[in-house]
Parts: sequence; structure tokens; C-alpha cells
Amino acid sequence: MNEAFQSVRQDRVGVWPLYGAAFAMAISLNVLWTAMPFIIRNIGGTEEHVGYVWAANMLGYMVCLLFAATVLDHLNARYATRTATASMFLATVVMTVVVWYVLANHQSGNVTMIWTVIAAGVLAGAAMSLFWPFLMSWVSADYEGVVLNRRLGTYNGMWSAAAILGPSISGVLVDNGTLDPIVAGLIGLAICFVLLWIAHDESAGTAASTRPLDAPESHFDETMLPRFKWMARIALFCSWACLGVSRSQFALLFTGLGFSETQFGIMITVFGICNFATLTGAGRLGFWHFKLVYLLIAQVILIVPLLLLIFGRTLWVFVPSFMVMGFGFGFAYSSHLYYGACGSRKRSARMAIHEVTLSLGVVVGSGVGGYLSGNVGQYWPYWFAVTILAAGLVAQVVVWIALKPKRHRTNLHDNQAESE
Repeated sequence: MNEAFQSVRQDRVGVWPLYGAAFAMAISLNVLWTAMPFIIRNIGGTEEHVGYVWAANMLGYMVCLLFAATVLDHLNARYATRTATASMFLATVVMTVVVWYVLANHQSGNVTMIWTVIAAGVLAGAAMSLFWPFLMSWVSADYEGVVLNRRLGTYNGMWSAAAILGPSISGVLVDNGTLDPIVAGLIGLAICFVLLWIAHDESAGTAASTRPLDAPESHFDETMLPRFKWMARIALFCSWACLGVSRSQFALLFTGLGFSETQFGIMITVFGICNFATLTGAGRLGFWHFKLVYLLIAQVILIVPLLLLIFGRTLWVFVPSFMVMGFGFGFAYSSHLYYGACGSRKRSARMAIHEVTLSLGVVVGSGVGGYLSGNVGQYWPYWFAVTILAAGLVAQVVVWIALKPKRHRTNLHDNQAESE
């Protein structure tokens, strides 16, 4: 009994460096990329550059994820995540040097320097492809059912807690100085690397294959899984396209209405709080598993905050908008993470698909949003996002009908044969 308790205790202690690494990486990314629209603006970039920088970062991430999922899935998670963190640190150093040079030498509007920052973002995104899928696989290895859901819930709680703190810190820092959030991002990456160095190969998961889990297991109809997996994938893509628009283009629109960068950071913090609450709750509760109505509601309610961004002009409208977005976004993320991992033994490949889907959403939302804002009108990105969400809802209905389990049809024929 004591040995079993000690084993469980060691597993729980061992996994915390991984949770800490997720927190440190997420706070670094949130500080840097919340401030990025203002950093690009301060070095002379346009609305298109603001849209392209995050889109390019996630495009590099997505392309290299496809490579990592097919070629590098055999890599040791410890070495993959440490290599990713070190590479991202170097790319961020390049950003720091370029932005410092532009500001120190009054080179605002220098297109070469702006595109160098964008290129450094691409390299950071490419390196990140070795971080999140491998870290998620490391955390969730060998677990299923309720325990899998709780581990993913704790993991989601850690990075989403960083999403609460990071934007507020970012808003204050970029208000104080353009370089400050980039330096803070470097510090977060350094802490992440130290935590990954502390973690050992068996920090999570392997003990599950050698002893029974002290938790009830959930059973599900495997014939229904493809339906929910694809519907959740559509919701994930749509939610991140929505985020790509609101985190890039709305930053400039918001300050253009007379609000400050600090206030924008606070609004993103409100989004983070609601996202954190949803991710944590979904990770602790399983009532939503394989229930169609929750996925459809999440898709519909994400349209509401976009309409508020289009027609709103005050904080009393914008803050509720980001609150609602946080709830819908968090549920879409939790749903796809759970359904994607459910029943799968090759977790790194599943996590790569998860990350490819969300990064594609950012590429579409931020990239197309930047183009529309710069060439058509400043409110067109939000109408574009509304269109994506509406099309996604239609696609979910089509998936539900098209992927009807064949088992039902077989049972119907059997029953007819018996009656004859």
C-alpha cells in the first residue's frame, strides 16, 4: 500500500516540471505576441505587416508540424522540446537585435527590417513544432478515459493560466517600451528550458502501463468517435481563425478608437480568464463527452463576440465580447484535444494534427484579416471571421449526417431479417 502511494506521489511530483514548462512557454508567447501588433507598428509596419507576422509564424509552425508528425515522431520528447526552446530563444534574440537597431538608428518603416522580424517569427514557429506536440504527448502518454481527461485538463489549466497573466504584463511592458515584451519573452523561454532540463524521461505516463489506474474509466461508442473528432476539428479551426483576427487586427482598431495598449492587454486577460475557467472545468468534468449539442452551441456563440467587435465602440461592449470568445474558444480547444487523443496510442501524431489545425486557423484569420484590413476596410476581417464560423456550422451538420455509423445500418438489416 505504501509502495503504491509512493509510486503515485512520485509520478505527480515528476510531471510538474512539464506543467511548469508549458506555463513558462505560454507566458513567453503571450507576452511577445500580444505586443507584436504594437511592436510592428512602432517600427513602421502597416496593418498588412501586423497580419502577416503572426500568420507567418504559424505558417512556419504548421509546415514543420507536418514534417515532424511524419518523419520525427520517433524523437525523444525530452530532447525535442529542449531543442525547440533553444531555437526559439535564438530566433527571439534576432527579433530583439533588429527592433533595437531600428529604434536606435531611427529606421522606422525600413521594409527589410520589418520582414527580418517576420522571418525570425517564421523560424520561431518552425522550432515550436518540436515543442507542443511532444510535450502534450509526454504528459498524456499511456493514459485513457477520465485520467486522460484530467491530465489534459491540468495541462490546459497551466498554459491557459499563463494566457491570463501574459497579456496584462505585455500591455504594460509595450506601453513602457517597445523592446520590453521581447526581453520578457526571452526570460520565459530561458525558464522553460531550465524546467525541461530538470524533467526526466519518465516524468509522466509510463507508470500507467505497469499498474491499474485509481480512477473510473469512461467507455464510449467507437463508431461515434469520427463524427465528434471531425466536428471538434472544424470548431478548433474556426475558433483560432476568430482569435487570429481579434488578436492581430483588433489591437490596432482598439487603439485607433482611443484606448491604450495596457487596456488591450487587460481585455486579452479577461479572455484568458474565461478560457482558463472553461479548459479547467472541461478537464475535470466529463458530462459533455460525445454530446452533440455542446459542440454546436460553442460554434454558434463564437459569432456573438465578432458582432460586438463590429458594432461596439466602448469597453462595456468589448469586454463582454472577449469573455464570450474565451468560453467558446476554450470549449472548442478542449473538445478537439480530448476527441483527438481518445483511443489513440500514437499521441504525438494526434497532437501534431491538433496543432496543425489551430495554426491553420491563425494563418487564415490573421493573414487574410491583415490583407482585408489594409486593402478593403478595417471591419472586413470580422465579417470574414463571421463567414468562417457560419460555414463551419454548416460543415459540422454535414459531417454529422455523412459520418453516420454503419453499425446502425447493419443492425437494421439484421432486425429486418429476423422479422422475416
